[in-house]
Amino acid sequence: MYFISVESAVCDEYLTFADLKGTIKEFLRQMFGQDLPIRFRTSYFPFTELSAEVDLQWNGKWLEVLGCGTVDPNVLKAVGLDPEKYTGFAAGFGVERFAMVLYEIDDIRRVYASDLRFLRQF
Repeated sequence: MYFISVESAVCDEYLTFADLKGTIKEFLRQMFGQDLPIRFRTSYFPFTELSAEVDLQWNGKWLEVLGCGTVDPNVLKAVGLDPEKYTGFAAGFGVERFAMVLYEIDDIRRVYASDLRFLRQF
């Protein structure tokens, strides 16, 4: 099975996890046109030092929609940035998960089933 993701990253002076959370919250608000309940859960990704999964509440259930984290200082060093001065954060979201919410698709497997009756709706 495969999935399609959109990745983003930003580096600047003194960015924090709070900046990441605020950016994610605003992105989701803009994307879905409303404030949906969201939660950040601790996770692990190899290139971030603090990592989280982000879920949003949809149809009475929690749906994981993206992963994110602050950039590991070793990654910054590897690209020639001083981790004492620069920090960053990154996020990646699954396009299919966003489509589920935007188009009210009840089961992600429908996206992968190649059923033309379903796909022609879009």
